[in-house]
Amino acid sequence: MKKTKMSTNSGRVRTLSFVHAADLHLDSPFTGISEIDPELGERLAKATFQAYEAIIKLCMEEEVDFLLIAGDVYDSADKSLYAQVRFIEGLRKLETAGIQVFICHGNHDPLDGWSASLTWPENVHIMSGDRAEVVEFKKEGETAAVIVGMSYPTRHIMKNLVKNFPRKEDNWPFTIGLLHCSVGSNPEHDPYAPCTLQDLRKINYDYWALGHIHTPSIVCKEAPVVIYPGNPQGRHLGENGARGCFVVDVSSGGDISTRFMETDSVRWYIREISIEGLEKEGELIESLQSQLDEMRENSGGRSVICSFVLKGRGPLHHIFRQDGFLEDLLRLLREGETWGRQFLWVERIEDDTLFPVERELLLKREDFVGDLVKIVEGSKTDEKALDEFREALSPLFGSRNGRKHISIIDDEEMNSLLQRAENILLDALLTEEDNAN
Repeated sequence: MKKTKMSTNSGRVRTLSFVHAADLHLDSPFTGISEIDPELGERLAKATFQAYEAIIKLCMEEEVDFLLIAGDVYDSADKSLYAQVRFIEGLRKLETAGIQVFICHGNHDPLDGWSASLTWPENVHIMSGDRAEVVEFKKEGETAAVIVGMSYPTRHIMKNLVKNFPRKEDNWPFTIGLLHCSVGSNPEHDPYAPCTLQDLRKINYDYWALGHIHTPSIVCKEAPVVIYPGNPQGRHLGENGARGCFVVDVSSGGDISTRFMETDSVRWYIREISIEGLEKEGELIESLQSQLDEMRENSGGRSVICSFVLKGRGPLHHIFRQDGFLEDLLRLLREGETWGRQFLWVERIEDDTLFPVERELLLKREDFVGDLVKIVEGSKTDEKALDEFREALSPLFGSRNGRKHISIIDDEEMNSLLQRAENILLDALLTEEDNAN
């Protein structure tokens, strides 16, 4: 388990330590991959549980005082019996080790969802959904910390729950807020329980243990420390890079030291490959294989799922347009992969290359091709034209199913779509003679 030190303090003896995790999404389906390869889908189905087991192991190895889980333990309100049993098994290990657990529920696992009648270990406290609950953590008979938290009673909580949290009392020791919420704006996540950083500062807590945002981030480094640990296991290409949780140590003087700990057993990567300077298909294959070898060597023993994005200008651009070429290339890179302890799977290859003719030359042409390129170029900076494009695409985002799979297109992505459209048209309009010139 790799450690990434995020901040350091003086060498004072710690008086309090805990692990902050969130968004376990146990039993989350890896949609799309199971249909391509059932054996791979089965391996991935175990990944969220392996990440959870890594968190439990970390708590015991670090001998922390308690574990905080800031919402979305499960992937849906109708969580599976298997996921619930496995979750409780991990909590029982912590009970045996004398480690307490504090949990708040979020939009994926609200309190009104179905739960099996299972016996919970005595070391676990689940935060109420009708108020912000104040819970004392005692160490050696003294109150060493106060945890204030609130669960989602139902899934769609669009009001600011921080307003329900009491201000820190003068006699409270180190105080932690535990909540699943959206601080500020994030286009990748629905704004559940939205609040601002100023809202968190007003009530004077020392640390905010948050969940909901899946990318690890330190929102505020001091007064108070505000952290999203992200989800402990990436589940798709949008959740690429290292995933894990935070270990937090508090000194006798109240100084806070945080360490990001990687817990993922499968890591997602997106790699861009330039075709500039590549003349033949074999050169491209060698470049891709080199990237795969590097990922396998530097993955720390974990499995890898990657996507390649082909970029740049070059003669290979025309070859990528041939029917079946990229599919054959993908099959070649996947061939021979076995699902052992460590595997490497190429999830997709995207063609984002450009027509080999320099665009500046096309802009100077006084013909239909030149007019086409000028129109696309002008549209990239024409706010009225961009608004018209967005209006035409709005039905995609207005439907319930559409919102689940696609996010609102920003200016950068709109320009990229326009460029791709231009590429398709140029491929159809320009001849090999044009390309040579």
